[in-house]
Amino acid sequence: MKAAAPLRKDGQARLAFHAPDCPPVPSDGVANAPAEAPAGRNVSKAAFWAAVETAGAQGSAFLFFVVFARLLSPHEFGVYALAMAIVGAVNMILFQGFGDGLIQAQRVDDEATSTAFWTNMMLATAMVAGLQVAARCAQSWFGEPMLGPVVAWLSLLCFPRALVSVHSALYRQSLDLRIFAVRTVTGSLVGGLVGVALALAGFGIWALVVSQFIQSALIAAIMWRATAWRPRFLFSRPAFHSLFAFSRHFMAASVISSCIDDLASVVVGLSMDFTAVGYFSVALRVLRAAIIVVMTPLQLVMMPALSRIAHLKSQFGAAYTDMVVVTAMVWLPLAAGLGLAAPALIPLVFGAQWAGAVPVIQAMSFVGLTMPLWTFSGQALSALGRPDAFAGMAFWQLGLYCAAFPLAVHGGVVAVGWTWAALSAVMVPVSLTRLRRLSGLDVGRLLADAARIALSGCAMVAAALAVEGVLPAGAWAVAGGEAAGLAAYAGSLAVLLPRRLTRLYAMARSIIPVLAFRRRQVQ
Repeated sequence: MKAAAPLRKDGQARLAFHAPDCPPVPSDGVANAPAEAPAGRNVSKAAFWAAVETAGAQGSAFLFFVVFARLLSPHEFGVYALAMAIVGAVNMILFQGFGDGLIQAQRVDDEATSTAFWTNMMLATAMVAGLQVAARCAQSWFGEPMLGPVVAWLSLLCFPRALVSVHSALYRQSLDLRIFAVRTVTGSLVGGLVGVALALAGFGIWALVVSQFIQSALIAAIMWRATAWRPRFLFSRPAFHSLFAFSRHFMAASVISSCIDDLASVVVGLSMDFTAVGYFSVALRVLRAAIIVVMTPLQLVMMPALSRIAHLKSQFGAAYTDMVVVTAMVWLPLAAGLGLAAPALIPLVFGAQWAGAVPVIQAMSFVGLTMPLWTFSGQALSALGRPDAFAGMAFWQLGLYCAAFPLAVHGGVVAVGWTWAALSAVMVPVSLTRLRRLSGLDVGRLLADAARIALSGCAMVAAALAVEGVLPAGAWAVAGGEAAGLAAYAGSLAVLLPRRLTRLYAMARSIIPVLAFRRRQVQ
């Protein structure tokens, strides 16, 4: 990894934390690199390493989650999920705030990076203090003695998150994501193993808390060891105002987006009991694991990649459409398959005590039809230099969810799951309308491809149910149905979207040159 570039005569420094094949930014400050082959390879490698990170981390995290679910009760999981809902929102300020301001900037000097770092450390201190007060209030509101101490301890995670926010942004800006795979997988494995050992020793919910601390500490240690950049003891007010102008909107939107799913857990906890929170949290955790594996690699590279062609509206719209459609082609069968397999899969994997989560997962799996159509809009709007539009859309979404979830809880936790899926559909026209106005996105083309994917999904579900209906009930029936459904889905796509299917296959093959590149480096 290269050290920071020296200052130019005009007092600025080009951010030099880029991969060797990343082309320089033109002197006029307009990045046109993605149109060139080297940058295209860089984006492909970034997406590959992001996929390695998410697949490895989610695979290990989900395995440990299954173990924890068998060792702990739904009530304990409900308390932990609610505590993470309270703490998680403020952590998003540190993860997606001033760091993303650095990503958006074309040129960054040492004053900007150090200012962003110390701002995040001050924010972390303020957040910890606020969460200590919130812990006492939450314990009183929810009437659960364990909730307050858990929130109080989890609030301290703000510090390791702040320590790596700028380092992470520098790597993301350069599309060099190999270190993310190393840090996340290592932290997840070590933290999970220690947590399981503590759970077996009878530490209960505290095993989950300690696991989070170990994971965050390892991530911070690996990131600091991997790069030569260190913050200097300086704070620039002009740099702060420049970063704040972008980050304030992005922070607000990111926090709101993070709060939305957690809002449902809070409403369920206030209106029902912690067992219901546990059912909803398990259902959400299963869906989130799938979402992270499929969508997070693209989210990590979308803003820095699209920022480079934001001035080329036709290329921007075409690139965004390609990303969304290819993601939808992968996401829909995964979400539908989870819904179909849930009755057999959840009791088998998590234990019979979690059977109440099955109908919740089945209801929530209907987001397979809609989520890719709007979930990337924030990254696209920010790449266009309009984080204010992202924030405005997030505020609108928060208001909608605040109105819907308190009504849904009267129908039980399954009704909350249906509401969660329905609100995803409502967000599609909101986000696409905003993107069409700001970027000239061809919404008709995107929706036409999405409709064909949805028809293929219907064929998948029909084939799966038909095969399950003729086979004896059990695991073999589920496996046979899933196999038949996937075959029907692939066949339908080959007829309805042959070019997109070819594109998906080409993207899968692009992993091979990346691996070859790595082998040559090792040799």
